[in-house]
Amino acid sequence: MSSLSRIRFSYLVFLVLSLAGPVRGQRTAPDNLKWLNPDDNRLRWLNVADWESKTGGLQPVRMPKAWRDKIPDRSAARALSTAGVALRLRTDSSKIAIRLTFIDVPEAVNGSPESAWERARPPYFDVYRDGRFLANVPAKIAYYEQDVLLFDDSTEAKKESEFSILFPHYYRNAEVIVAGIGLDKDAQLLPPAPRNVPVVLFHGDSITHGHGVTSPRETYVWQTCEMANCEALNLGFGGSAWTDVSVADYIASRNDWDVLVLMLGTNSFGGNDSTGKRETLAQYRDKYAAFIDAVRAKYSTKPILCITPILTHQDIIRQKNKNGDLPQDYRNAIQQVVEQRREKDWNLYFLDGMKLINDPLYLLVIDQVHPNEAGSLKMAEVISAALKPILKDLNVQRSKAAE
Repeated sequence: MSSLSRIRFSYLVFLVLSLAGPVRGQRTAPDNLKWLNPDDNRLRWLNVADWESKTGGLQPVRMPKAWRDKIPDRSAARALSTAGVALRLRTDSSKIAIRLTFIDVPEAVNGSPESAWERARPPYFDVYRDGRFLANVPAKIAYYEQDVLLFDDSTEAKKESEFSILFPHYYRNAEVIVAGIGLDKDAQLLPPAPRNVPVVLFHGDSITHGHGVTSPRETYVWQTCEMANCEALNLGFGGSAWTDVSVADYIASRNDWDVLVLMLGTNSFGGNDSTGKRETLAQYRDKYAAFIDAVRAKYSTKPILCITPILTHQDIIRQKNKNGDLPQDYRNAIQQVVEQRREKDWNLYFLDGMKLINDPLYLLVIDQVHPNEAGSLKMAEVISAALKPILKDLNVQRSKAAE
């Protein structure tokens, strides 16, 4: 059996085991809790653009429907994933639970082996207490209402703490209807302290979305902002980030970010646009320029960090697309667009993605496209280093404005 076959076999085994029953470590919420509506104004939600009413509760989405109707259908579907969604609350409750239903997203026709693996991966919640990582809690892979106990400290004296709870980040098993947040019946609940740090919006493909790592805290987006002391908004669209100007218009419509990080290009390596129509390298270069122009039409001075794609399978085997172009040709085109604009736009920055990952050691063996956990960490280290001076300048400007 080849190494690739063994990997696929192991994923098949994982799929069977995962679908067979609950995941070890899973905890069911006790009965004696009070349940808060997810839109309670004492709860703070990160990366939720809107709440949509569904049977059984409310669904958090990363892009409102009015905007989803303007972008490609596949991108719109990815905007329903809770990648980057987090709940923040301050409470003395000895228990925190969530009542939810995962939406069953059907498999695509002729889906890849990775898609079956992805569907079988447990939906993990990451729990932080007072800024320190506390636990990684899996929910059931099930499409009916369930209660998940995220925190239980009932053996200790009550203590008021601030909690951050990161939601599942994958494409499937990450579309969620939230019915309620459970706390002790006598628990106090206060809004969390405001975070006076810059907000960074990340837009990209499956690499930004988080494909390749196990839990949401391991995505390069989350790790980058932990290292650079900023707040992350994840607008990653797995397999569907084609540099469409309609997405740039949506980003420009938002006023909740201070810095924009773009890592686009990988989904366009094949030489097609979002409709499947042939797209030349020159056309893609023009589209990338139009994307930046759309954001700049609204925000002329907000920092934008443009990152070219990391190493990918086509680089390794030197495979050209149907138009005769290599991935490096796309990197060069993006760099050309950014450097031309940098002559007048001092708040536009460039980072070569090959400085993030240029060795297959940091990629998933199964596809040599997505970063593994070591790769995600390496990406975060390089990107945070590029962001820190940008964020420092922002903080200086804020301090001067406050004087």
